[in-house]
Amino acid sequence: MTLGAGCALFLPEIVVLLMLTLIGFPLAWLMTLMPGAWIYFTPTLAIYMILRRVSDAPPRLMMLVAAALLPLAVGFAIPWCANGITERRVQALIAQDHGAPPILPVGLSITHAIDRGLGSSGKCWDTCQRLLFSRTAKSIAEVPLDMLPKQASLPVPARRFSLGPIGPGCNNTRLQTTYATSTETGREVPPPPPPLSDKLEDFAQEGLCLHDDAVRDVRSDVLIVERRNYDPAFRGFHFEGEGWRASLHPIAPFKRREVFRHTPSGLVRLMRRTEVRYALLAEPLWLSPGFRFDTASPTHWAWRDERVVGSPVDSFQPTQWNGLIANDLAVHGLR
Repeated sequence: MTLGAGCALFLPEIVVLLMLTLIGFPLAWLMTLMPGAWIYFTPTLAIYMILRRVSDAPPRLMMLVAAALLPLAVGFAIPWCANGITERRVQALIAQDHGAPPILPVGLSITHAIDRGLGSSGKCWDTCQRLLFSRTAKSIAEVPLDMLPKQASLPVPARRFSLGPIGPGCNNTRLQTTYATSTETGREVPPPPPPLSDKLEDFAQEGLCLHDDAVRDVRSDVLIVERRNYDPAFRGFHFEGEGWRASLHPIAPFKRREVFRHTPSGLVRLMRRTEVRYALLAEPLWLSPGFRFDTASPTHWAWRDERVVGSPVDSFQPTQWNGLIANDLAVHGLR
């Protein structure tokens, strides 16, 4: 089939596509501009009508220009003021950050306090296993962040995992299936790689097994606090998802990691790192309508310069607890 014959065969479809393109794109562009333009057109028209009633002397075009000045001035002033407040709020969130991920002495007890939406309640998850099987930690307990003030006497028992003598206290049922990384196997292996729980065979030869104890006192040598504000109940600002974002300060809920060491005088903070994702409003202030296709975007005040400041959370370092500590948590000896 020649090119000309092919064009003739699909000519109706080509014409329809061209019409949709020539009409649809400008129409979509105008529909996108309409919400923002309405914000300025409505007060401009109101001011113009007032000026018309007050005086008929100036030309109507000059009167219309004068009426548009105030809405435009406000449209530039609001983002300028709001962006200054946004920057100050962001700097306040990261102002007290200090320290680097510490190298913890081997054999300490650890309590991991996390907010809702994280962790695996009642399970010894991947980091729990790496802390124990690499012999970095003596024991590890996970508690909800809102229970932290009651860590000496929790209303509901938490699970503390440790390696102990083989006996009635052994319990492997709470191990969450976690597979080794290539760093731990020392080579690329066909999927699936060996699970970390295979290391229990080596510990059994030493007379050790996984212990799972229900405790109400979760005070430990080290306290690690991780807050990511994932849970919708926090009702913070989010850049993605449908709905409305009426805030003039587009700051997503921060993510923060803190490491404390217990001393005779109390807890001493070794590190605090915060990640803040935010944006500045565009000038002039403009309402951007939401869009929904494969993913949903909200109706929001148009922003620019979306950025991340502070210490971004790296979630791809499983053998270093994703940047919380600098110890090597790799479990070696897996086959």
